[in-house]
Amino acid sequence: MDYQGVGRKALRVDPLPQGALPVYDKDIDVSATVISSNGAVPESRIKGDRISVPEFEIVSNPTVRIYEVKRRRFNVIDRAQQRARQEIQAQEDTNIFAALDFASGLENSLTSVSGGRVTKGALNNLVAQVDKWDLVTSRLFMNILSFSGFRAFDNTEFDPVTTRELLQTGLYGHLWTADIIVSKVVPASTVYAIADPEFVGVMPIRQDIEVLPADEPKQLKLGWVVNEIVGIAVVNPRGVAKLTVTA
Repeated sequence: MDYQGVGRKALRVDPLPQGALPVYDKDIDVSATVISSNGAVPESRIKGDRISVPEFEIVSNPTVRIYEVKRRRFNVIDRAQQRARQEIQAQEDTNIFAALDFASGLENSLTSVSGGRVTKGALNNLVAQVDKWDLVTSRLFMNILSFSGFRAFDNTEFDPVTTRELLQTGLYGHLWTADIIVSKVVPASTVYAIADPEFVGVMPIRQDIEVLPADEPKQLKLGWVVNEIVGIAVVNPRGVAKLTVTA
């Protein structure tokens, strides 16, 4: 299946008006986590009343040889652009989960479970790490390898999603107060518990995903530049907790 971005479900998305600065007030005295550039190591910003979120570009540059357009049995132009958008979403999610992973250890304790499988008790301890701050866990993000443990739950404990259209969005079910969201970008054997996005962090968007033509006629290639300008910040690390599953 085509990749669908899920990281934006963890943060409050804030489209920026022309010329607006990505500066946000903080309601509690905790360190914030930001990503300064695409693929950079997350940084912890010193405690304060306000935070300025750095913006960065995520770019993809797909190209297709002209003769491929005629010999393929599908619309290779549309497919190339779709794949580029998926690549942008995957890079975006990688940065978001890197920030969440870093922030999860700032205020909450690491939860772990052995045996190679997610258990109800371990999830209960994970959710409690977020709920103890008077927050409500609304998302559980995990890899499909971690989700396999939910198949041992009965239908009175776990409400699975069976509609194919919903599964393609990453939503696989509901447990207690939380939606269970599965993505290949989440590290295997890791589960993140996230509070409501407005109590976790913000994702200012200067420019959403845009496709611009960038042909290379001398190389007999059609091409595009697909890019976005965004920022990523976890303003409240109390709203993020991490569970590690060991063999």
